[in-house]
Amino acid sequence: MIASAQALDPVPARSQRLINTEVFDAEYYAAESGKDFESKQAAARHFVQYGMKAGLSFHPLFDLGMFPMPVRDRYKAGDVEFVLSYLRSPESREHLWSWLFDPAGLTDPAATGSLLLSRYRAGKVRALPVPDKLPGSAPGWPEVRATMIAHALTSKTFELGKKPLRLPTWSAAVEQKWLESIAIVPVTTTGTDPVVSIVMPAWNREVAIRDAIESVRGQSLKSWELIVIDDGSTDGTREVVQSFASLDSRIRLVEADHLGVCAARNRGIEESRGEFLAFLDSDNTWRPDFLRNMYAGLCAQGGAAAYSATRMLSGREEFTGQPITANQLLVRNYVDLNVLVVQASLVRGLGGFDTALRRWVDYDLVLRITERTGIDFFPFIGCDYVDDHNEDRITRRESANWEFAVLGKNVQNRFVPDFVTERAQAPSLSVIVRITDSIDVAIRNIRRVQETVDADLTELIVLDEVQGFRTSQRLRAALAGVPGLKYIKLPRRYTEAIAYNVAAAHALGPNLLFLKESVEVRSGTLEKLVEQFDDESVVAAQPLLTDPAGVVVSAGAAGHRNSLAVPLFRGLNIADARRHNGRAVDELSPAMFMVRAESFERLGRFNTIFAGEAAVTDFLRRLGKSGTGEFVVETAAVAVDHSADAFAEHPPLAAADPGWLSESRKPARPVEAHYKDIGLDIVAMTAPRSPRLQPAAPVVVRQTSGSEPAAGLRWAIKIGADFSVGGDRWGDVPYAADLAEALTARGQEVVVDRAAALARPSNHLDDVVVVIRGLHPCDPQPGKTNILWAISRPDLITREELLGFDVVFGASRIWCEYVRSEWGIEAHYLPQATNPRRFRPSPSAAEKPVYDLTFVGGPRKPLGRKIVADCVELGQNVSVWGPRWEQFIPAEMVVADFIDNDHLSEVYSSSKIVLNDHFEDMARWGFANNRLYDAVASGARVISDDVDGIDEIFKGAVRTYTSIEQLAEILADPKGFPDDSEMIAISQMVRDEHNFDKRAEALLEAALRCRA
Repeated sequence: MIASAQALDPVPARSQRLINTEVFDAEYYAAESGKDFESKQAAARHFVQYGMKAGLSFHPLFDLGMFPMPVRDRYKAGDVEFVLSYLRSPESREHLWSWLFDPAGLTDPAATGSLLLSRYRAGKVRALPVPDKLPGSAPGWPEVRATMIAHALTSKTFELGKKPLRLPTWSAAVEQKWLESIAIVPVTTTGTDPVVSIVMPAWNREVAIRDAIESVRGQSLKSWELIVIDDGSTDGTREVVQSFASLDSRIRLVEADHLGVCAARNRGIEESRGEFLAFLDSDNTWRPDFLRNMYAGLCAQGGAAAYSATRMLSGREEFTGQPITANQLLVRNYVDLNVLVVQASLVRGLGGFDTALRRWVDYDLVLRITERTGIDFFPFIGCDYVDDHNEDRITRRESANWEFAVLGKNVQNRFVPDFVTERAQAPSLSVIVRITDSIDVAIRNIRRVQETVDADLTELIVLDEVQGFRTSQRLRAALAGVPGLKYIKLPRRYTEAIAYNVAAAHALGPNLLFLKESVEVRSGTLEKLVEQFDDESVVAAQPLLTDPAGVVVSAGAAGHRNSLAVPLFRGLNIADARRHNGRAVDELSPAMFMVRAESFERLGRFNTIFAGEAAVTDFLRRLGKSGTGEFVVETAAVAVDHSADAFAEHPPLAAADPGWLSESRKPARPVEAHYKDIGLDIVAMTAPRSPRLQPAAPVVVRQTSGSEPAAGLRWAIKIGADFSVGGDRWGDVPYAADLAEALTARGQEVVVDRAAALARPSNHLDDVVVVIRGLHPCDPQPGKTNILWAISRPDLITREELLGFDVVFGASRIWCEYVRSEWGIEAHYLPQATNPRRFRPSPSAAEKPVYDLTFVGGPRKPLGRKIVADCVELGQNVSVWGPRWEQFIPAEMVVADFIDNDHLSEVYSSSKIVLNDHFEDMARWGFANNRLYDAVASGARVISDDVDGIDEIFKGAVRTYTSIEQLAEILADPKGFPDDSEMIAISQMVRDEHNFDKRAEALLEAALRCRA
């Protein structure tokens, strides 16, 4: 069907159709395709014929990856009419078209059935319908278009510039054509000085060097000198060179101490007299016309540097050499030093070879040359290189990490942000984020940063090392609304050290925060870290770092003599780590830490010799040894590393990195002392498989007083909420916190575990496990006292689940009776509770209620909440707090998408009536929910769906209905509720009899009885 449609719709017709709809942005498409077109028509024809098949985009706001698969398939088949029809359809309005375009945001009548992108053309000024989850604010369309075109040009240049280092074939025809072009160039020389000086370092090359020298003597260009620098050889290398020198006066031997290849080459450069320099290793050979062709080419083009191709023999025949730009050399080295010829004055002006380097020294020289001039490529084979896997070669002896050292040295000032806006005031903090992999995680985490700090006082610097053009475009679009963003696109994935150093060169803040893309910063964290720097003695700080389950992965690290520094409190609950003062730590986490910019610059930034995160560890060691201040862990601040796993072995350093690490300072305190501070003793240290790459792991127990723990029992309260910003809004979280507070007041030690941390690695420390059973089950822990308290979702609980628990409580009498009679399991009635210190009648509540009908909670499909829908149907004015309500009720009824639990009581107290409902199974089984207790404790009257036992508990303060007619009667008869004096008494009764102190007493009594 598609093929026949295309047959009737040839390429010119389809491309013209696209132009006529005004959705085709030719300038943007040219940037995406990396081509120049003579006209908009030519660009559209190319798009229809080639671009659609390749998945290229025709507009900055169109991202094919965000469309359904059938649409993508028809797009790549070139079906223009289908794509245009889909963009007009209601289905297309149900998903994003790009990170900057949510069609659902265009609600004007003219948007129905129209090609929305035709509104967004060059020169138009329009607001963008950006999605709610976009970091920053909605950017302007002209700025977005310019940004996306500029980024596409940069990214495409990098993408097209990536070439294979070695080629499987060689074009003899191209070579012959070039040789013919220079055949007429005269290469006769005058004067006594040679045209080319050849520098050849040698160290114990007695056998191989003969062929290398013979290849020089066989050159058709005769005006040369060969300077052989013997780098302290202990074999017969000197004698071999001297024998050649006695035959040919153009050959000189320079004897030197063994100082390395760079020093040897520099000595040769000092001794040279030629206009040009060439470099030949003692185990390579040139073809006879190499020097003649290079000299002729340089004379013809007037260049200062050039190189030719090389024939490589390593099991198979391959070739190196192709036209390369300076930007392409920032990705990898394509220029072989053995076929490079360069003006001697240029090399001397650059200072020769860097003697601090032990490998990739040729790459370093090439990169420095490109800062001054271009390097021409002459397409002929000039050298034959035999890779015989000789272990004496530098490529075998020296670490591959030297490539990173060379890149780090040379790319520092090669990259700048794409757009830099003027700032009204200098930032107090520069946040540096390197993005390499998961852009969705990175975008979300950058949004968290934007939400938690003052954008006027913080600058964000993003390093884009994402592989893949489309992914990079998507990332740039997603961050287009971040104010003051400094966005730097890098041509390849470098290393932490290189990327961070590039970004730091553009930072304006006095404090620098280095942040892994996988780290989510929680609210208040950055402010707390910056506050630490008010203390001049603090030179670096980090927050408490957890894994996605909420289990600690780092609270700093303590030095250890037989392994890497030990990450403190790894595998423990956050509450454990917060008992530590965060001081006297020896190292911080590479995943996220803040440092003063002055300290960073003074210590020379990160050492780029490292392949991985060891560069951060090395810097922190150097900072620690500088004696200028201390490291601090702000345990009140939290960040979540989504790439970490407290259950797994600590990820090792890169294998090549440990040898480069600076020595660590003497530990400020023993590891054991840190654990004693939080009531734990280390009884053993688990040795890592590789102490050079991994830290040891402490085995800890609770401190004891005689044969018993020094404190009361340790309780682990397990709840179903995730350790996320969304999970923080679950009612389980304050519920567990209130219960923990009540147990702590009774001399118990309490931690709370979220859903993914139910099997926390340090569970062995717990004495009592209390599962607050709601949405998620939790397996009992062997050897512990296991208590289950069922407070909701009874249909999810099975008999088999209950059999594993020592004690079972339920917040419903009829459920407990059923469990006893039908399942044969003793279940004790323990209703839900409230916190009287938080929920009580508000003295600030006005005499006249602020709100008529109030509902607090999230909506559920398909109605939102039945009681809210019923009230709206009856024409009532409802005030709602909760997310995503706009799709169910009029927007003016939504007060806010969230209200903190600490402010909830005042809302309840200020409401004429609070609305409440239950899950169907809770209502059926008689589980009165927590909202009822909190609302009545606050002095509020409540209307709820019917649940067995409500009247018994709340004495008329909660009225129930089963039909909309009954609801209308209740709303019409406010006198059906207790009067004010009665409500005061009922509210006091709930606070007195149904509080967490009472529940904690019941749980503690049950635990002690069970353990006895």
